[in-house]
Amino acid sequence: MERYIGHEPEVVERLQRILKNARDIKQVIHQVGQKMAPAEAVPASPEIKRRTKLRQARVLVVDADDSVRNDAHALLERYGCNVETAHEGGEAIFMVRNSGPNTDYDVIIADIRLPDMNGFELLTRLKEILEPVPLVLMTGFGYDPGHSIVKARQAGLHPKAILYKPFRLDQLLETVETMLESYGHVPQA
Repeated sequence: MERYIGHEPEVVERLQRILKNARDIKQVIHQVGQKMAPAEAVPASPEIKRRTKLRQARVLVVDADDSVRNDAHALLERYGCNVETAHEGGEAIFMVRNSGPNTDYDVIIADIRLPDMNGFELLTRLKEILEPVPLVLMTGFGYDPGHSIVKARQAGLHPKAILYKPFRLDQLLETVETMLESYGHVPQA
């Protein structure tokens, strides 16, 4: 899509519609799968019902570690979030830039050390596209050798937008809910 931006508006529009349709199809498949799964496989959890703020939130998880991406994706999707993943900052920027009208990500969760940039650099690049930037930075055991978190906070990162890996489910959910409340996400029925 980036190749056509600024050159062929009708092609970009068509590609954005295809991407939106693909996301919609994924969501429908997920909903059908939830309805078809036997009760033993998907236990009715009162915790899931209480987390209505997360319903239909669009979340982008950016981390080079497959297990972190997969775990965050699975956990958030269980609570009704529409989750997409990227393994580096450039890919995340591309996804944000090409998310289409009215389909911005409600929360972007990214590691502070990505293969191509750090968390502060990602925040800076996202600010060129989004305002405000609903970014949460993750770090392993509080280790931040480049002071990416400090720089990001000075540049406007939300004060509660830090996750320490390995994160617990409640920490992940509370952080995402805080970001949704701060940036005005309204859950869909």
